[in-house]
Amino acid sequence: MGIDKKDDLYEVSLQVVNPNQMSRKQSSERTPTFVLSMRSDSISEAIRKMVGMSSRRLYMSHMQILFVDEATAREGMHEPLDWLLRNNEIRPVFDLIIVRDHSAKEALTFVTSTELFPALDMHKALKLSYKSWAPNIYSQAKEFLESLNKDGVEPVITGLKLGEQADKAQKMDNVKQSPQHANYFFSGMGVFQEDRLVGWMNPSESRAYNYLTNHVDNSLFKVECPNAKEHFTLDVIRPKTKYDPKIVNDHPVLDATVYIEANINELRCKKVDLNKEEDLLKLQKIAADQYVEAINRGIRKAQSLGTDIFGFGEAFHRAYPAKWHVWKNDWDKRFEELDVNLRVTLQIKRNGKIVSPYGMPQNKQE
Repeated sequence: MGIDKKDDLYEVSLQVVNPNQMSRKQSSERTPTFVLSMRSDSISEAIRKMVGMSSRRLYMSHMQILFVDEATAREGMHEPLDWLLRNNEIRPVFDLIIVRDHSAKEALTFVTSTELFPALDMHKALKLSYKSWAPNIYSQAKEFLESLNKDGVEPVITGLKLGEQADKAQKMDNVKQSPQHANYFFSGMGVFQEDRLVGWMNPSESRAYNYLTNHVDNSLFKVECPNAKEHFTLDVIRPKTKYDPKIVNDHPVLDATVYIEANINELRCKKVDLNKEEDLLKLQKIAADQYVEAINRGIRKAQSLGTDIFGFGEAFHRAYPAKWHVWKNDWDKRFEELDVNLRVTLQIKRNGKIVSPYGMPQNKQE
C-alpha cells in the first residue's frame, strides 16, 4: 500500500496481485500486478471506493509494505496507521518505508527484475540488506508502535530512493534490458519525534543507530590504514552494546560500550605485517578509534534533531525510575545536552586465507 499527501487529501494506492499471472511461464504480456488508486480525506473511504475498480475482493491481510511520502510522514503517521491497525484483517508486521523525492504511488508502480511482484522484491531486499549492511534499518509497524508507547525512545523508518530515471521504471521495458533504466535503493533513516518525521540521518550516521541498539548481525567497516592513504575493510560479526547510565552532579551521563569481533576482509596497508602482534594491535586501535568517531557523529546528529532514537532515556528509566519521573517531560532537551562516553572494544579474530597484503614480498614466504 502507498499513501501520498495531495493537497488536503490522501491518495491511497494498492499494488494488487493479478491471479492470472502468478507464474513466469505465462505467455501473456499482462503485468503480474496492477495498481489501484483513489483520493479522499479518509483512508478507509479511499479504499472502500476501490471496490468498484476490481472484480476480485481486496484481501488486505497479505499486505507486506506500507509506503508513505515525506509529506505524509512529516504531517504525522497517526492517521495512516490508525485505520490499518484497527482493521481485523491486517497484522501489524508489515514494513514501513518512506519514499524520498518521489511519491509512494511511483514506488508501487516500479517494475523490478528479480521478483514478479515489486513489493515482494523490495521487502526481501530490505530484509537482506538489513542483515548484512549496518547503515540500513528494518522497521515494521509493531516496532514503530512500541517505540511510540515507550518512555525515552523515539521511532525511525528507512528511506527509499527510486533513481534518476524512475519514470522509465514504471514500464516492463525496465526489466527487458541490462542495465535497467532505473533501480531502487534504500537510503538514509527517517528520524521521528513521536509520530512526525523531523529529519534524516545519512547512511554513515544511521550506522550508529544499528550499533547502539544491537541491530547489527553482520556488516563491513572501512578503516584508514596507519600513516597511509589506503584502507582495510573489516567483516563485523555480531557486535554488542551495553549502556551504563549514571547521575553526576544531578545530571544524566551515559557510558556506552560497543564490543566488536571482526575478520579482515580486505587489506591494502602495504606496510603492515599481520605476523607481527604490534601491527595487528595497531590496526585494532585505529579501527576502534574510527568506530568511536563514526558512532559519535550519529549521536551528535540525533541530538541536533532533539530526538532520542537510541533509547538512552529508556536506560535511565530502568536504572533510575524515580529520577526519570522528574526528567521525562523535558527529556528531549536533556538528550540534546547529554554527555555520552563511548568506548569501542574491537578484536580482530581472523586474517583470511592470506596474511599480508597480496603481492607483498613477505606474502611469498607464508
